[in-house]
Amino acid sequence: MCLHIDLYIVTIIFTLISSANLLRNDASINTVEEFLDTLINSSHYDRRIRPFFDQRRPCNVTMTIHINTISAINEVNMDYNTDLIFRQSWYDPRLNYSGTDWAKKSPQITLHYSLIDRIWVPDSFFRNAKEGKRSDITVPNRLIRIHLDGKVLYSQRLLLKLDCQMKLQKFPLDNQTCVVNIGSYGFGTTDLAFFWDETQNISAIRVNEDLEMPDFVLSNHEARYCNRTTATGTYTCLEVHLAFQRNVNLYIQQLYLPATLIVALSFVAFWVDYKSHPARTLLSLLCIVTLTTKAEGSFTCLLVVLHLKRLFGYYLVQVYIPSMLIVILSFVSFWIDHKSVPARISVGLLTVLTVTTQSSGIRSQLPRVSYIKAIDVWMSACLVFVFAGLLEYALVNVIARKGELRQQVRFSKEVIGNRLAQVHFYKKDDAQDGGEMMETLVHKSSGGDRSMTRNTSSHVQYSSMSNSNVTPATAPPPPPPPPPAAIAVPQAARIAQPAKPVRDSAQFVDIVSAVLFPVAFIVFNIIYWMVYLNMHVEYVLK
Repeated sequence: MCLHIDLYIVTIIFTLISSANLLRNDASINTVEEFLDTLINSSHYDRRIRPFFDQRRPCNVTMTIHINTISAINEVNMDYNTDLIFRQSWYDPRLNYSGTDWAKKSPQITLHYSLIDRIWVPDSFFRNAKEGKRSDITVPNRLIRIHLDGKVLYSQRLLLKLDCQMKLQKFPLDNQTCVVNIGSYGFGTTDLAFFWDETQNISAIRVNEDLEMPDFVLSNHEARYCNRTTATGTYTCLEVHLAFQRNVNLYIQQLYLPATLIVALSFVAFWVDYKSHPARTLLSLLCIVTLTTKAEGSFTCLLVVLHLKRLFGYYLVQVYIPSMLIVILSFVSFWIDHKSVPARISVGLLTVLTVTTQSSGIRSQLPRVSYIKAIDVWMSACLVFVFAGLLEYALVNVIARKGELRQQVRFSKEVIGNRLAQVHFYKKDDAQDGGEMMETLVHKSSGGDRSMTRNTSSHVQYSSMSNSNVTPATAPPPPPPPPPAAIAVPQAARIAQPAKPVRDSAQFVDIVSAVLFPVAFIVFNIIYWMVYLNMHVEYVLK
């Protein structure tokens, strides 16, 4: 206890002596260099001792953060990168020069960044930082400013990679909250206290107005207070809660829409003839494989605006011409016979998969931004054209099968009608033949009785002649039956010829598509190039 009292008395005496020496020598100081050497002279200023140590009260440090950029939000490693300006302010009575002549000459003094090693600074650090460094372009980005009342402003620009524990149950329809946690490493709450600088109703957390992120939108930010208790004591800390809202438009364009088209493409197999085993198997397997990233003053600056014009030749050769040829290749299927199911399915499916793969390769080389780019419009249109070409064959296949079914039904009706007509004719013919036979038998029986009467009356006269000359060979022969060719078949019983086939509707759809699709693609090209070659994007520079 006596040791603490003695140390307290020594510190007070040392501070008074130093102030007295500063005031006594003030009249002999002529330059700012001499003034600074006197103010932070190691003989009376010890940077190893914090302010207000002699008064046994903590040193209050106020902080502000200005966030310049937030980038590389990584769901895999659960971290993000940020570029921020970290400002700290505190009072150090040992640096108070309000009672000197220099208070009128310079109410505040901005020091060179190398002098930071000669004064006391808080031991603040970022608790959830994985990596971090100060910006040294072109010189170390640090500011030290001393006010006449002893207030010290310390500002530095930091590049940090901070940890962010994300909840991905709703990915990519999720919102995330990331934290910036600032604390003291060695000084406990009895020595050091952190506060947010919210004077003049200005927020302590400031965000760049031009801040843009590929996947997220910074919807809200909040400054909070906290304390952390560890094995070595209780330490003050501050937190910044950053609320990120994920932009789902990018995932709709690059994930949901292509996946929906691939699933719809797999449904085309239901409209393909079940007998075409290779086509249906190839379609299903390829679909499965396809499904299987506050300012403390005004500072002078210079701005250089560089207008860059992209060389279009590379993208014309590597992107536009190949994708255009793929779309034209998909139009070739309209000229292939619709009965060649494997050929047409292979052409349509391979063009769809090629465009999808090419689009994914291009997007992997570009930043993931929420707005629609010209290359996205082109690749999406190519995908729509080749996908529509494949759906057109599904429609043609259905129409062709329905036409064949109608022809089979018509032919079956004609055959059944002919057979029924023949059966009816032969039944009627048999009835007519039976009646004619009965009449013949009646006439023959009546004629036989008359001949027998005539033969009886003349039997006596010609008995000897009849017995000697009439033989069975001389009897008159019976009339021959009518030949089979003589039987007349009515017109209704004749076998009708097959009806003339109607126009092939499936082939007609192919012919119309072979003309309509290329014309639509040409019209799209004209509109696309007229719009994007004449479009001017305005950049707002602040």
